[in-house]
Amino acid sequence: MKVTVIGTGEAFDSGLGNNSFLLHGPGLPTVLVDCGYQIPERLWARGLHRRLDAVYLTHTHADHSFGLVPLIGRFLIERRERPLPVIGHSGVASFVRGALDLGYPGMRDHLPFPLEFVAVSPARRLDFGALSLSSARSDHGVLNLSVRFEAEGSSCAFSGDGAPSAATEALYRGVDVLFHELYSVRRKLPGHSTLAELRALAARAEVRRVVVSHHARKYKARLHRAVAALREPGREWTTARPGQVIRI
Repeated sequence: MKVTVIGTGEAFDSGLGNNSFLLHGPGLPTVLVDCGYQIPERLWARGLHRRLDAVYLTHTHADHSFGLVPLIGRFLIERRERPLPVIGHSGVASFVRGALDLGYPGMRDHLPFPLEFVAVSPARRLDFGALSLSSARSDHGVLNLSVRFEAEGSSCAFSGDGAPSAATEALYRGVDVLFHELYSVRRKLPGHSTLAELRALAARAEVRRVVVSHHARKYKARLHRAVAALREPGREWTTARPGQVIRI
């Protein structure tokens, strides 16, 4: 199992791309986790969009979802034929249909491939190809379902947005790699995490490696220094970099 980092920025950052990750590996479906408005061009530049088997949306904020409209439009132009499942909470289907109709009225009627919607809920596990998915609600301003993927004894989890919750702590327990948003060192912004919160979560959930991203622009340099200075026995901390490939 591998994860390619597509973007690491917060909603209004520049240069880093919106927070987004590509999960892939031999025998596994290739799943894009979140697709904000800055993401399609990064995928197109490397031809990565052609590898996509599915998209998982943690939530529908613009920096995590608005890139689906141009991505699907490009698939129309390139005459994609295989289905594109969009996985997320039960409200994702109506949101995506509405966004497509607003962006390009009538485009849905001309797609040469099936656009499928797969609803997940914290109450049940989903099998998708060789991947097993579980989700839990984080503490965020809108419904955000953090997700855990498992395959062949390896596991990784993605927070999307949101401060840790009791549900996400249970979801992350014992995970090999946790990709988590980290907005600030100490200043608390509702619906986002601080370094102290995330350290406590990682310790309680016995997470082996934490990869952080989605930093507030004004705190980026400070967060990078703080994370680089962390030394915790049995746990590795790193800051995600666009283009980085992480083996799990």
